[in-house]
Amino acid sequence: MMEKYNVTTRRGLRVCRSLTPILRAGWAVALMAAWGQTPLHAQRQDSFEGGAPRWQLVESDCQAQLTEHEISLLLPHAGRTCEMFEVACGQGRFVLLAYPIEPCVVLNEFQPRLWTRCSSGRIQLGVRVIFPFAEHPVTLGRLNTILWGDVYTDSGQWQMLQATQLERRLQEAVVALRQEFGGTLNLDGAFIDSLVLNAYTGPGRYRVQIDDLDLRGMVPLTAMGTVLDSDWRERWRWRYATPSREARFWASANRPPVWFQHGGESLAWLKSLGFSGVVVNQLPSQEQLARLRDANLSVISPPPAHAVAIAEDVAPVIKGWLVGAALDGRQAELAREQVRLVEQLPVELRRPLVGEALEQFWMYSRLADEVIVPAPSPHAAGEVSEKFQWLSQQLATTRQRGQGWVSINVGETPATLEQYRTAMRVLGLGQTLTGLDVDATDVEQETPCHPLGLRQQTTSAVLAGAQGILFRSFLPLKAHSGTSTANVAALRWINNDLTLWGPWIMAGTSIQPPALSRRDYLAKAWMISDSQLIIAQNVAEGSHLCLPATAGTPLQFASPTNNSRQVLRLTHGTLERMQIESSPAGSQWTVPRPAPIEVFVISDSPQVVGFLRNKLAAMATQNAADQLEIAAYNLALAASVTSVRFPANASTNESQTELRNQLAQLADAQREVDRGWHALRANQASDATRIASQASDSIQAILFDAMQAATANLATPQASPFVVNPAMLSLHWRLAQACERSDWRPLPLPGAQLTDLNELLESGWTQQRRLEEQVDLRVEIVPPTSERGGGLRLAAYGKAVQPTPAAVVGGYEGASLRVRSAAAPIRAGQLVRVSAVAHILRSSISPESGLLVYDNQAGPSLGQLVRGETGQRINVELYRFATADGEFRILAECRGECDIVLEAIQASVIQPATNRIGFPVSPLGETPQTIVGEMVDSTPP
Repeated sequence: MMEKYNVTTRRGLRVCRSLTPILRAGWAVALMAAWGQTPLHAQRQDSFEGGAPRWQLVESDCQAQLTEHEISLLLPHAGRTCEMFEVACGQGRFVLLAYPIEPCVVLNEFQPRLWTRCSSGRIQLGVRVIFPFAEHPVTLGRLNTILWGDVYTDSGQWQMLQATQLERRLQEAVVALRQEFGGTLNLDGAFIDSLVLNAYTGPGRYRVQIDDLDLRGMVPLTAMGTVLDSDWRERWRWRYATPSREARFWASANRPPVWFQHGGESLAWLKSLGFSGVVVNQLPSQEQLARLRDANLSVISPPPAHAVAIAEDVAPVIKGWLVGAALDGRQAELAREQVRLVEQLPVELRRPLVGEALEQFWMYSRLADEVIVPAPSPHAAGEVSEKFQWLSQQLATTRQRGQGWVSINVGETPATLEQYRTAMRVLGLGQTLTGLDVDATDVEQETPCHPLGLRQQTTSAVLAGAQGILFRSFLPLKAHSGTSTANVAALRWINNDLTLWGPWIMAGTSIQPPALSRRDYLAKAWMISDSQLIIAQNVAEGSHLCLPATAGTPLQFASPTNNSRQVLRLTHGTLERMQIESSPAGSQWTVPRPAPIEVFVISDSPQVVGFLRNKLAAMATQNAADQLEIAAYNLALAASVTSVRFPANASTNESQTELRNQLAQLADAQREVDRGWHALRANQASDATRIASQASDSIQAILFDAMQAATANLATPQASPFVVNPAMLSLHWRLAQACERSDWRPLPLPGAQLTDLNELLESGWTQQRRLEEQVDLRVEIVPPTSERGGGLRLAAYGKAVQPTPAAVVGGYEGASLRVRSAAAPIRAGQLVRVSAVAHILRSSISPESGLLVYDNQAGPSLGQLVRGETGQRINVELYRFATADGEFRILAECRGECDIVLEAIQASVIQPATNRIGFPVSPLGETPQTIVGEMVDSTPP
């Protein structure tokens, strides 16, 4: 039964992955072709056979008039007729005639051509480009430019005129516009709306004939997901009336800048995912800047170390100078040196200074224009609410000068990846945990991902006040690589979210959010232009590790004011008008089956509603595909976890019952995912999104239950690197089964008895101190008693400053004292278990204060932050793989104010058995053995 289910799961994943290359490219034309539909505008030709004249006289500087204008039988180029007009004009430079076309993308593949005949030369063909988000500084109308092509030279003869290399010509025009009007123009989203003919050949009266227009290669904006009015041709104007300020705002690209740390990915592909630009670790060459320009991406890079010349046509690509990443207090002088380098650059190369800091955010905010705050890792110790509060506090500091940018990791840290890969090698797994067979070399490049967690983390940053996001990836993103595919889908979905929320996030004012009926949700609200945006996010305990199912209980929103405006829920790619209940206490509305992230807009403004409808329509198909991709990925994870957690030969009735229930639930979810893909192929994007949401909720229920079971008997989730990401959960049970067939043995740590200070120092224990000017530090041996052995006391207190002691912040910024144990030899592939007891001598004064206990294999990101009430004794435990032959050390680090004694420090190792043949065991069997008992009870072997 399980094997049959796994085949179904893999088949489902193959189906979804076969669609994503088409969807990922962003081309609706390819998508429609794949689904058997013919694009309406794949070819355009006009032979001017009958009908009314097409070309319009729109502008001249020589009092030009058309004394004749008709569809003429006079010597056409081909066919029976052509268009002919007679021009009468004085001295000047241009007589412009326009031929409106459906708005289309500026592409080199689009090479419009037209046959022309006249008795004299100098006629020229071009295309007009509109910049929808830029206002002409003089006329206050919509900014535009003309990209000119061939010039007519064969007087008296038919000659084909053509406009080519439109992308290059547009880049040259953009540089000229910025030089003329300044570099602050928003020239995004440029499109072509008409052909233009400069029919001026000199003063006098003359005739011009036009025939056989060819628009092949044109890609209309509708093929890219943009919704146009059905009467776009009638609404076409050469000069548009100046839009209102309100209309201009909702037509502009108000969204947070979203950057990606470049690791060699295709620039055009990154742009298609929605990124604003890339961050690199060295100054790009002129060629690289040109490629960035052609991809319409910006870049942030370190400043040049010496004077360099950067061509004017590519210099605007650079949006900022990076003065440092992961900056702490010791690197302030390095950052100042980078600032001095930028100050010496020519004026035309001056750019905002950008830096990423780990601490002292106020100091670095005075050096850099934009200080990036690293988002707390989902794996780090502490609850969601504590991390949210910390991030909000730091952003309140950095936003006093900058926008407030946050960096977020895509995928796992190198330390966690090493733990994952070592476990895969030790357990002899030749495939990824998603169940897809891959080569061993590909396994080394795979990284466990948590796509829904990535979206949750980004949303949390937005709610904390972020107005810019930098995504960092420790491995390059791949378009068609197992786990990367799910991360890519999440990143594109996130970028679409930020496009929808952008106007309120970037220009709105934070207001009091409505009250929520569920404690596991947090809400934030913004107001702008008589409209409100409300975002509610699930913040249940453990949701930073694995998102729970959320649709089981309704979510009610209650506002203290009676609101007569409509409340629109952004759900399933559409707008759903909510039923509002009014009372003397205010107004409220209810979501029967809430998603992990719920979004509402309160407004009656036609501009606001139009903005939402247009954006949702443009994103609907891609968002549906991405959500189905993520659901399929998580479905494979859930199937893998279930198959390992409840083997088919499990001996207890409870296990068999739970196995059957989860298999049935997974089979239903698989059918839902398949049904979602069918709906998407039938152009029912809203239905596909709704189905994906329902399937995801069911899948997350299984994963979250597994996460809760895996962490229930650990001191903290950080005790094991295999329970901090749902993509690695199945390794937790595989490892338990492998260790049941092996034995733990002691790993002696010299001096771990903590009875003699000299012995401790001679065996290799060391300490490091920091912040000694602000903090009183103490490290001492606590003598053993009849009840307990020796202990190691680590204390950090703020130094006395009148009238009260100075507070010591927690977290990385408050790290003041670290003790490093002596080394114990270990071999690669051994699993190490560390246990200790922490005796709290003083209660923690802030959520991020305490004693961080970690090791040199997994590092501080997976450490256990020990804190509690005075007198409390807390168990410490860590399970770590040795990733290479060498030494193992335990480290304890004071963060903020703390006073804690570590006692009973012990370490042991085991070599998990890799031969699985003939050992059908289960952690839920009747006689659980060593590793299960140890992980549950933390008792010595």
